Amino acid sequence: MDSPHIDFKLDEILVNTNFAKFGDSIANFVYNAAVYESQQKLQGIKVWDKSLAEACRNSPLRSYLGSKKNSGELGDAVEAFLSFVYMKNKNSIHDMVNILAKFLREKWNLGDKTEQVICGEAFTHLVNQLCNEMKIIPKQNL
Repeated sequence: MDSPHIDFKLDEILVNTNFAKFGDSIANFVYNAAVYESQQKLQGIKVWDKSLAEACRNSPLRSYLGSKKNSGELGDAVEAFLSFVYMKNKNSIHDMVNILAKFLREKWNLGDKTEQVICGEAFTHLVNQLCNEMKIIPKQNL
């Protein structure tokens, strides 16, 4: 089945609540699957908004949003982006899990970091890699 044509601009996608709601499930699934793959730790946690907001702040996605966004809105933008990536390429769920799992295998036991901090770093890595693959650059450079 071909991917559906998504006729939105990235800045519209990042603030779309339907994309964000769907992406919430994707973020939680890929993170928990990656934790299992990398740590053999079965859990069902909800990914922290602060972790996703960190990923947004440290990626090109931040430049597509207005200046006054709180952590929840920045986290929603990452969730919306993950939905967009999924809809463009359905195999990307497997890729997202693999990217996160590889990062977690390498970084899990570094220092006294909490899982929330590690999660933020892992999603920052994932979002930046996906942006790179999709050739998404900061908006001021367009």
